Amino acid sequence: MNNTLVRRLLREPLFHFIVIGWLMFLAYNAMNPSTSAAPLNVITINAKNIERIRGGFIGVWKREPEEAELSALIADAVREEVYYREALALGLDKGDALVKRRMRLKLEFLMDSASSAIEPVAGELEALFAASPENYLQEARVAFEQIYLGENPDPADIKSTLAQIQAKPDADIYLLARRSQLPLQLGLATPDAVSGVFGRGFFDKVSALEPLQWTGPVSSSYGVHIVRVLDILPAQTPKLAEVHALVLRDWRTAKRAEIQDRDYAERLKRYVVEINRDDSVKMVTQ
Repeated sequence: MNNTLVRRLLREPLFHFIVIGWLMFLAYNAMNPSTSAAPLNVITINAKNIERIRGGFIGVWKREPEEAELSALIADAVREEVYYREALALGLDKGDALVKRRMRLKLEFLMDSASSAIEPVAGELEALFAASPENYLQEARVAFEQIYLGENPDPADIKSTLAQIQAKPDADIYLLARRSQLPLQLGLATPDAVSGVFGRGFFDKVSALEPLQWTGPVSSSYGVHIVRVLDILPAQTPKLAEVHALVLRDWRTAKRAEIQDRDYAERLKRYVVEINRDDSVKMVTQ
């Protein structure tokens, strides 16, 4: 091709159009690779997914879903996944506190699931129990029966009722007590349990009485009583075997926190965190 022909081609508008079109084609292909070579964005609904969908339906409606209902639920699951992926592609998850919180909880749940499979080695539970026996202290408990005499009984009535019951300790106390919603007898109960029925301070008053003797008057939040202590167990530290389940629970809780802290520390190493409290102060952690 001589120089004259080249010059003629360069001046030809059709040649310019062909060259520009070819360059545009190359640029388009560079920016939009062939979809046949790219992996498909596949949504898979497998048997496990369908069983979960079916189980959810049964849990709500207490029956098996019909085929049309199950198909509709599967279609809805596909729609949900499509919208979820499209929302992520559009960045709709960015800056959403609820989404961040949900993702954090899911990640922590995965770590909790892994840590729950860990078992203590020999001596760990013993060490935990020995380090904090007060955490497993069994509270004092008291069992008693009572005769309610009212809010402000006459002192003579108190003295007369006390004399009757002391003379016949096994008399029917139902005949001597005023009508009330209070129980005539309470089995071995902790301070909180007694306080929940008779009011604060009643446990201390009752537990200080001489066992198996009718004594009174003893005041509660509701009035005056005559009381006989049937049994009393002082506070005591149990043996490990008696509270093994509680100690194991506390060990798992501590181990779970330890694993989460260690995992977080490793993940944090991948980031540089800048905390700007104002324009003049910057805290940088790594």
